[in-house]
Amino acid sequence: MTSGGGAGPIRVNTSLETVLARITQADKKTLSLFVEGVSLEARTSRVISDLQHQVCADRIDLSNSFLVSADKLLRTRPGQYRSAISRYYYSMYHSARAVVYFAHGGDDHEKHSVLPTKLPGDFPNSSFWQNELKDARLNRNSADYDPYPSSWRHWQALAKGLSATAPNFLQLATQYLKQKGCAHV
Repeated sequence: MTSGGGAGPIRVNTSLETVLARITQADKKTLSLFVEGVSLEARTSRVISDLQHQVCADRIDLSNSFLVSADKLLRTRPGQYRSAISRYYYSMYHSARAVVYFAHGGDDHEKHSVLPTKLPGDFPNSSFWQNELKDARLNRNSADYDPYPSSWRHWQALAKGLSATAPNFLQLATQYLKQKGCAHV
């Protein structure tokens, strides 16, 4: 192409040139990530965003499996209350992790102390669930690491409370992901 004023050719920025400009400015690590992304898509015949949706759905399935385990531990005789508390917490953790991963577009906030604070503001009763997750984590830590209180009744009460909280949270997380367009939940 040439300009009408004789000033020489006018270069049209084609999509290839846009891509080449991006490639020329990328550092080695970024280029290797590009290659990995192309490889992942080629190996699965799925785009990265679809794989991300699948990861969220699989984490919801994992959450459900922890919930099933926790319910079994609660019903055994004698009840395995400390272990049930741990499994209920992990059910909640993985539900939250799926939501946060989907909302933030990656797994940047998986730390147990950080994850609750990253629940999206449009998640139903977000502040309430942030506190529930923090409390469940503290109870899980106590159940897993502290010898006291030794009374099974203390642990039974906590486990029974979580037996209602964890499935509610899993249900809300699943509904949230569906409403936000997560294709595989």
